[in-house]
Order: sequence, then structure tokens, then C-alpha cells
Amino acid sequence: SALTAALRSSRMQRVTRWVDPTYLRNRLVCISLSQSSFIGEEFQTDPSGLPPVFPRDQCERWDVDALRGAAAQHPHQRGLWIFPGALSPDACADITSAVERLTGGHRVQGEQGVPVRAAAEKPPPAAPPAEEAAWEWLSYGHARWMVPLQPAGGVCDAFARGPLSELHSHGCTDARSWPSLGSLACGGGEALRALEGLPASAMADGFRGRPPLFLQLQRLQRGASIGAHVDQHQQGGRAIMTAVVSGGGSDVRVGGVSFRVATGDVYALEGAARDSVDHEVYHGDEDRLSVTIRYGGRGDEDPYPYPR
Repeated sequence: SALTAALRSSRMQRVTRWVDPTYLRNRLVCISLSQSSFIGEEFQTDPSGLPPVFPRDQCERWDVDALRGAAAQHPHQRGLWIFPGALSPDACADITSAVERLTGGHRVQGEQGVPVRAAAEKPPPAAPPAEEAAWEWLSYGHARWMVPLQPAGGVCDAFARGPLSELHSHGCTDARSWPSLGSLACGGGEALRALEGLPASAMADGFRGRPPLFLQLQRLQRGASIGAHVDQHQQGGRAIMTAVVSGGGSDVRVGGVSFRVATGDVYALEGAARDSVDHEVYHGDEDRLSVTIRYGGRGDEDPYPYPR
């Protein structure tokens, strides 16, 4: 029967992943090491006011499949949004191709002769550097790589010369030199620009009026995870949206709520879900490519990042 075949396939997947040396190595490393040492800038300086990390098996399970085709906010964990299937398969494929071109075929800084990009001058000069057309992945944490992008309208100069110049996940580089989403051609650029504007319309209660600050392309290798954290206030934005471009099929926890994301799904944090509880990404069976877009405040209501 179809059910028997599905169960057999699931068992085979479980067996196969434990004989995959990459998956096994990453699982063991992430189990044995504290992620906080790798992503310290995403943790608050004093986490004592936060609730303890929820055990995975005690979380409320959010059935997001029932919500496919529209954005929805969790009924209890306010500020947690999900939009299953927000990106079409064609859009995901276009973004994947664009990322490969942008990174020169997934070149990694510091590997195989690829130089590490220099950190910004301290303080960064008033005259902006030239915008780069390409950018290589930077290893950040275990089995995790990142590439930054300016938003389509360009990065805020004061933000770039201030907090972003201390952003270790992108090597403390000058954000004004990052490739700009506005200059990214082809279908992948179009899909990312549409994604940048998505939350203002689809999740208007939480995102309308928030300017995009910057984008982060992220690769997470199979078996690896991103540990529990609250994104740092100075650089992390007031609202955060993540789209899974490939390698979906992993669980995400936000506070006491867990849910499964698939390729094409978008989830977002603002308000209490962004500031008052931690979140984490559990390991998956496939290499994952995602895009995180960070947004600012709502003018006089919340003038982030400036003035402070």
C-alpha cells in the first residue's frame, strides 16, 4: 500500500543519513559543542531575562501545512508568522542559480586560494567604497556559510558605518561594498526583490512601514543546526524574515512553538517573537540554502536603526 511504501522510505532515509559521513560528523559536532560560542553576536549580552530553552518534545506543534497558500500569524506566539509555499519552485530555482553565479560557483573565503575579504577601516571613511558585483561565502560557525547583500534601495550609510561594520558574520566588512540586490540581474534578482517586498503586503500587521536593512544568504550543511539564540539588537533588525530556497524539510522552534518548513516556505519574527523568546533551526537531512532579510523600525514609533 501507499502507507507501507511511505513508511519503508522513511526508514531507509533514517538509515541512509547515519551512514552519510557529512551528516554524521555535523550531528556529532553540533551535539557536543555549544552553538553559543559560534554565534555570540546573535545572543543578548545578558540572557538571564529570557525563559529557558524549550525541550523539543514539549513544544506546541504548529500544523503549517493547513495554512499553505497564505500568510498567518501564530494565535498564541504573537509576532511569529508563516507563509508556506510563498516561493514557487521556479523562483527557488532562479534564486539558487543567482546565488551560484554571485559566489563564483560557491567559492569560500580562505579556502582553495580564495582571499578573505578585508574588514572595514575603523572608523569607516565617509566616502563609500565601490559596490562589488560578486561575493564569496564566509564560514561562520560549524558547517554554516553566509553572504551579505545590500537591499534593493541600498544600505543606510550611517547603519553601514556604525553597527554593520562590527558584524562578524560578514567579516566586519564595509556594508557599502556588498553586492546590491538592486543590481542583481536575471530571474533570481527579480525573485529576491519580490521577496524583499513580500512581508509588507502579506504580513502587513507586523511589517508594513519597515524598511529593508540588509539580506543574508545562508548555507547550512545537512546534519548541522543553528542553536537557540535571540538576534543581537544593534545589527539584527527589528523584524526578520527567512525564506527556505532549497533543502527544506527541517524543524524550527520559536519560543514554545515548533513547526516544519519546506522548500519555498517563508517564516518571520517581529515583536515578541523576535525580542522576548529565542529561536533555533534543527538539523535537516539535506543541505539548506536560505535567505534572511532584516527590516528596520516604523519611523517615529520605533526609529531603528537611527536615531537611538
